[in-house]
Amino acid sequence: MKSNALIINNEKIAKDIYELTLELDSNFIPGQFVNISVGRPDLLLRRPISVSDYDNNRLKVIYRAVGEGTKYLAKAPVGSRLDTLHPLGNGYPLVKGKNVLVVGCGMGVAPMYYLAKELSKDNNLTIILAYQNKDYAYLTKAFDNFGQVIITTDDGSIGYKGNVLEYLKNNKLNFDTLYACGPMIVLKNLDLKYRDIKEGYLSFEERMACGIGACYGCVINTKNGLKRVCKDGPIFKLGEVAYD
Repeated sequence: MKSNALIINNEKIAKDIYELTLELDSNFIPGQFVNISVGRPDLLLRRPISVSDYDNNRLKVIYRAVGEGTKYLAKAPVGSRLDTLHPLGNGYPLVKGKNVLVVGCGMGVAPMYYLAKELSKDNNLTIILAYQNKDYAYLTKAFDNFGQVIITTDDGSIGYKGNVLEYLKNNKLNFDTLYACGPMIVLKNLDLKYRDIKEGYLSFEERMACGIGACYGCVINTKNGLKRVCKDGPIFKLGEVAYD
């Protein structure tokens, strides 16, 4: 679906990190994303951004303004409109009656909010939010109503000192199902650690050109051959992705 979505809010919430709220009518499930045109003619490629929350025709996405396109998006004023394609991707399967571990690292924290909100209705959640340091931390209080929240930072400026992999190595957590989003190195290590012993779902990121599976620019190697992250993913089961 294509929408000319109205900007309700576009505010900075941490260092280089912005929360954008759009008014649009759609049906989203956690783990899906939108493809946004930033509105500048010379920046042709849309920016794929994960859904952080959706309720009552209000879509929230969180992005980091690091490239020319996202820096331009950060200046988009309230009341203007953005050309948006949605909903895209396959989304997370939602379990019920389980002890669930939710892991979000860096910008991977953003899509876990909508996921945790939905999972908390039928499951017991432990949530790990991992950041580089306190300057890049966001949504740290927003998850409190969904389960036990654990915060880690690489430098220990807030929460546990160390990354999420170090935390899991040094702390035993009881869970049945894992959900995670973050850098490839984190997803790979979580996958290799739990693929044979836990149910789990991981959200992968690749550079996307079209966002709808037409260009094959975001393929990833799996045990069943090459898959398109934008169309066949971005959610893959534990053990499904091949890393070598």
